[in-house]
Amino acid sequence: MNRLVICGLALALSACGAAETSTSESSRAIAPPPIPEGVETVEFQAATMSQAEAAAAAIVIDEPAQREPVYWGVKEGEALTIMWEDLMPEGSEEALAAEYEQFYATLEKRYAANTTTLANAGDPYAAIAEGSELDFMPQLGGFETVDDLDGVLVRIPGYVVPFDFSSDARLPEFLFVPYMGACIHTPPPAPNQIVFIRTEEAVRVKDIWAPYWIEGTLRTERTDNELGNTAYALEMNALDPYPMR
Repeated sequence: MNRLVICGLALALSACGAAETSTSESSRAIAPPPIPEGVETVEFQAATMSQAEAAAAAIVIDEPAQREPVYWGVKEGEALTIMWEDLMPEGSEEALAAEYEQFYATLEKRYAANTTTLANAGDPYAAIAEGSELDFMPQLGGFETVDDLDGVLVRIPGYVVPFDFSSDARLPEFLFVPYMGACIHTPPPAPNQIVFIRTEEAVRVKDIWAPYWIEGTLRTERTDNELGNTAYALEMNALDPYPMR
C-alpha cells in the first residue's frame, strides 16, 4: 500500500477516536447526578398514593379566617357610634309612619262620633270613654332588626327608663330610649327603638331626665315588659353623661 494512503488512514482513525472521546466526555459533563439510595421522588410518591390522597394533595385551599364585622373608621376593640335610625331596617320608618297615620285617623273618627248613637249601633268608631280599657296609646311598630349589628360593640346616646323609680334604686336592668319621657308620659316608641339594658353590676342613675352615652355589646333579642317591648338588648360596659353645651 502506498505510504501516503497509510498515513491518511492513520490520521482519519486518530481523528475519529478523538471525536468519540470528546462526545463521551461532553455527555458525562451534562448528565444529572445519580439519585441517592432511599430517596423517594415525586413520581414515586404519586404512584404509591391512593387516588383520593393524590387529589387532596393537589388541591390547596386557603380558608378565610372568621372575622368580626369591620366598619370603616372603627379600630379593633373600639365601639361603633350609632344613632337610633341605624336600628331600623330599610322601609320600617315608612311603615311606622303609615301605622301612626292610620291610628290617629281612627282616633279622630272615634272622638268625633256620637257615643250613645254609635255605641248602640255597634259602630267600630264609637267614641272611647275616658278611663276605659280602650283609653290608652298602644305601642306601634315592629320587631324588625338590623342583623348586621348583632354582637357588635356599639355606643349610642339616649335616656334611661328604670323599672324601679325609687330615687336610691340601683338598676341591674333598665330600658334605653331615644327621647326624654318615652315609655312614661307618652306611648312607647317602636320595639326596634327601645333597647333592653343588662348590667354586670347594678348602677344608680341620679337623673333619668338627663341624656347619656351608653356602650356595650348589642343583641337582636326580643323582650316583653309593661313599659315597652323591645327588639334589642345590650350588655352594658359603660354609662356616661352626655356632654351638654
